[in-house]
Amino acid sequence: MREFTPGDVFADHRIDALAGRGGMGVVYRATQLGLERTVALKVINPVLADDDDFRRRFVAESKAAASVEHPNVLPVHYAGEHEGVLFIVMRYVDGPDLRALVRAEGRLGAERTAHVVAQVGGALDAAHRHGLVHRDVKPANVLLGEDDHAYLTDFGLTKQLTLSADGGLSRTGAWVGTLGYAAPEQIRGERVDARTDVYALGCVLVHALTGNPPYVRDSDHATMWAHLNASPPTKDVPPEFTGLVKRALAKDPADRYPSAGDLGRAALVAAGNSPLPGRERIVARGGAAPPDEAETPVIAPGGGATRPDAETNPSPIADDETVAAETVRDARPAATPAHRRGAAVPRRGAIVAGVCALAAAAVLAVLVLPGSGDDDTPAKTTAGATPGGDAGRRASVAGKPMHGVESPLSLTSTGGTVWVGGRSRSLALYDAGTGVRVQTRPDVGTGAHVVATGPGSVWVLNATTNELLRVDAKTGRRAANAPGRIATTGQALVLAAGDGAVWAGVRAASARDDYVLRVDAGDGGRRAIPVPGGVQDLAISGRTLWVTNRAASTVTRISTSTLQATKVIPVGDNPKGVAIGSGAVWVASAGDDALTRIDLGDLKTSEIALKATPDRVAVGGGAVWVTSRAAGRLLRIDTKTRRLRESIATGYDPYALDVVGGDRVWIGLVRENAVQRVRFSK
Repeated sequence: MREFTPGDVFADHRIDALAGRGGMGVVYRATQLGLERTVALKVINPVLADDDDFRRRFVAESKAAASVEHPNVLPVHYAGEHEGVLFIVMRYVDGPDLRALVRAEGRLGAERTAHVVAQVGGALDAAHRHGLVHRDVKPANVLLGEDDHAYLTDFGLTKQLTLSADGGLSRTGAWVGTLGYAAPEQIRGERVDARTDVYALGCVLVHALTGNPPYVRDSDHATMWAHLNASPPTKDVPPEFTGLVKRALAKDPADRYPSAGDLGRAALVAAGNSPLPGRERIVARGGAAPPDEAETPVIAPGGGATRPDAETNPSPIADDETVAAETVRDARPAATPAHRRGAAVPRRGAIVAGVCALAAAAVLAVLVLPGSGDDDTPAKTTAGATPGGDAGRRASVAGKPMHGVESPLSLTSTGGTVWVGGRSRSLALYDAGTGVRVQTRPDVGTGAHVVATGPGSVWVLNATTNELLRVDAKTGRRAANAPGRIATTGQALVLAAGDGAVWAGVRAASARDDYVLRVDAGDGGRRAIPVPGGVQDLAISGRTLWVTNRAASTVTRISTSTLQATKVIPVGDNPKGVAIGSGAVWVASAGDDALTRIDLGDLKTSEIALKATPDRVAVGGGAVWVTSRAAGRLLRIDTKTRRLRESIATGYDPYALDVVGGDRVWIGLVRENAVQRVRFSK
């Protein structure tokens, strides 16, 4: 095994310290020299790297893992080979893993345990939606950052090959996982799916609550027997968690929670941190789905489809613009396990969102120029329209993607200039007409940036420091009288400007503690508005602020005059982006693969079915524009007919978007580190 010492340079990384060791290799804390950022550099054991099958799977699975964007999945920056050594580069988390924390502090309290488990459950749901099964969920693979922000790690390395005791490779009869957290079907060498990870997460929950894995025995064989035959141990488990543990550790996968997210939400309820959760659902797709759910194609990164394989990751098949999204089944708890195993379950919706739209210092919102869109005056629309094709000129991608913007997660336009915020220190500016990059690069500090525009100003939120900055829209210079840090609790992640103020959506550890902060554009005065349903995205028009709620299938309507919520409106499942225009509020309902329309006159809602999971929304040019990161597409919906007019392939991770000049849409391609223009005619 090649060893490095502090000061060594490998593949443009300076080794700073040894961070850990494992069966697959050694992890170092390192500095990526090109960007001067601290990363975790994992160097793969050469015994594995010399195996051709491993090398092939390493590349394929690293790419698949990198496609899982979620605030609780440790980001994989890239993987590669240098001087014959395979390596993978990930975000560095300056904190302990859950195993080390429990060893140091003993058993964790119910509330803290539920907080961590719920985060890991969300991360697993995101992986399962991508057709990935982790297979090795354990406390050592849960890294904890500031305020117990959990990161699930160890995606991307093959789970089909293991090291034998003598250091060679073992395939025959080998199963993958860590014995203390392995599900019965895993031990028996049977097919694994998302429910296998649910079992492992249940074991992690028991470990955190009691200080030990659930089936600790004197020998490996005895531990295996206990996983296969012993009742779930509940002796040292708090009473409110007893039923939850029994279900999570059920021997039959059909008797467990259908998704890891459901287990996480149940833990929050048991800890008293959440109201009763909504219906349970099977969210896994492809190879991660239960056998009777795994036949439908999976949307691959870049818009291609994949066919699931029960034992390996999906492999690409031809791209098809009309690939149907996989149907998600309801999985409401049944009175008996036998009923839960039944196939006659009602269908609804389509693909569930692959990733959360917002992440601390990672994912940002794009907001349209306040005052340039519609106000709260209703407009006439065609009633009773249904989704479908629509004749007309097609939009076209204008030129090649413009690279050089690290993770362009927010963009907006004003004064003929497109402003793009990402993870670098400076904003990127482009001429809205020609697409030429402007030399001015306002320095806004390291971190993720949310951009919104107001009269003569561009407002920038550094989501890492909660600092609000003002940039002059003409000169590109930072204003000296910026408000500075605006939130001392939680993290400000979304931004809107209008009605004489800047509005920041602040997310707390629990959605019920989220709030919107009004910052006066003149004197910087602040007022907090509680949003019990949680904050996902914001849009403002006239004197009304609309907030999509991350913990409920609702949108909260807030008066900017009284700073009070005036109405909570039910919308489609898992609401994400929101935009206002053409007499309506448009909400991306990711859980239903639909666009929800709220009429500004009577506030009645209607849904437009889509063939892809929607994320962001913008209105302009007689259309509603919707990004789908899961499908790698930009969707165009006619605002009058309410029909899907076209679906445009954009490549990896289209996210940020804005309509510019009435005939162009600008989008940010997150994993491509690029922006792209799309021309259209009405």
